[in-house]
Amino acid sequence: MTSRTRIGFDADVLLAAATAAATAPTAATAPTAPIGRGDGARGGAARGTGGGAGTAPRRELARAYRELSERYRGGSDTPEDARLTDGHVRAYLAARLPATLAVSRVVLAELADRRPHWQPHSLLDLGAGPGPATWAALEVFGEITGVDLVERSARMIAAGRGLARLGAPGPLRTGARWHHTTAQVPPVGVAADLTVASYLLGELPAATRGPAVAAWWRATTGALVIVDTGTPDGYARILAARSALLADGATITAPCPSDGACPLPDGDWCHFARRVERSAVHRALKDAERGHEDEKFAYLIASRGQPAHAPGRLLRAPRAHAGHIRLALCVPEGQREAVVARSRRDAYAWARRARWGDPAPGSVTDPAAPTDPAAGGQAPRTV
Repeated sequence: MTSRTRIGFDADVLLAAATAAATAPTAATAPTAPIGRGDGARGGAARGTGGGAGTAPRRELARAYRELSERYRGGSDTPEDARLTDGHVRAYLAARLPATLAVSRVVLAELADRRPHWQPHSLLDLGAGPGPATWAALEVFGEITGVDLVERSARMIAAGRGLARLGAPGPLRTGARWHHTTAQVPPVGVAADLTVASYLLGELPAATRGPAVAAWWRATTGALVIVDTGTPDGYARILAARSALLADGATITAPCPSDGACPLPDGDWCHFARRVERSAVHRALKDAERGHEDEKFAYLIASRGQPAHAPGRLLRAPRAHAGHIRLALCVPEGQREAVVARSRRDAYAWARRARWGDPAPGSVTDPAAPTDPAAGGQAPRTV
């Protein structure tokens, strides 16, 4: 997907702070207990960022992470505050926050690239956890001055405040308003130019999702960003939110190239991936050998105002062949396969660099563009 020059600050500061907080000494290691998905499952460094004697044992963190992961995969809702432990929130900081931050950065950069002249001044982060989506937003949009974060877990709020003291910009470090409440309905009187709900839809009971999306949209004066898991269920939730927002007057800025019906056939789902580097403690908690993982996600950016669609979107990784590259594209007319020949220099140069999820330029999506005879002379096919 696209990347944008940083105009605020470098949110990599958060990764270092979160890893340090996850492994910081504590006075005692809290016993673990089953917990649920949701705002609480995205917890942070409980009661701050550490202090005291002794280091939290890796095996305790690993067990806490397994509990988090099992509840997440099981689709459980978030339990009450009292059932979250220091181990759970530390495990989240080490093994889940990096992916949430990485996805938030790429999705918000896409919003900035699609609407380069739009600058939000206020941010509402729903189900904020310790604030990774806020860090990403402040990195991409340097003119944000007002920040509201809604989070149901007091421990995550404490973690977010502790992390913010370690290097966040002023709007988060000193001026943010944290709201200790459910994120289904924004706090009364709170509205923002930019609203973000990251990995939150799937944590809500099915019957409450429609009303929640409607409430989030009412609180949004510019753009609403929704991120979900890159699974068929996550895509289905995004698709339902898309339909509801279109009916409410929104235009879909990304990833869709139009506000028309999704052209994907049954059994397929729109999702993307972002590579995330793993720290040593991250690898240890997951008992993993690789130094990275690929976070798959689905997302939606709904905006007020005029449309700002890309001409097309790359739905799969490009397939390189001798003399040409094949691309699976979503375009306003539907789903298409485009063949980009080496003779089309600009389009071919783009296709060689393109990655899954990138917006495709008009030179690539144009169905009248010439094809490579070596590829059989086939015209791009729309389905």
